[in-house]
Amino acid sequence: MSKSQWKWENATAGALAGFATVAVTHPLDVVRTRFQVNDGRVPNLPTYKSTANALLTIARLERLRGFYAGFFPAVLGSSVSWGLYFFFYGRAKERYSRNRDERLSAGLHLASAAEAGGLVCLCTNPIWLIKTRLQLQTHLHQNRHYSGLYGLLRILC
Repeated sequence: MSKSQWKWENATAGALAGFATVAVTHPLDVVRTRFQVNDGRVPNLPTYKSTANALLTIARLERLRGFYAGFFPAVLGSSVSWGLYFFFYGRAKERYSRNRDERLSAGLHLASAAEAGGLVCLCTNPIWLIKTRLQLQTHLHQNRHYSGLYGLLRILC
């Protein structure tokens, strides 16, 4: 197996892991995001007392759809983030290890990881902004509903 094929396999595995993570945990991500923006001072917004109360309130007011608000951008963002992270990390390690027969030091592994993380943030931050806005639209913007990822992109651009 070539080194190039190995990097793409790692990127694919990272993307699939990102998808699986979002598919399982997205309802809790919606609850977390809503807790972060609701300080109880905005009128007409539900005030959640606990995670269980938030889950029940979202289920009662918004049904299943509320739990999966922003799901597509979250899946896209997580899959792209983890896929790119493993790809960039592998490329950085390869670049740092050129002309060396020994293993990379912990410092060079850290530099590779930091480089990969920084590049991923630059590439995916717009996706996370869109995900958050979609998660909050029914919660904060009662009168303004985005039609989804493409509708939000039209408004932002």
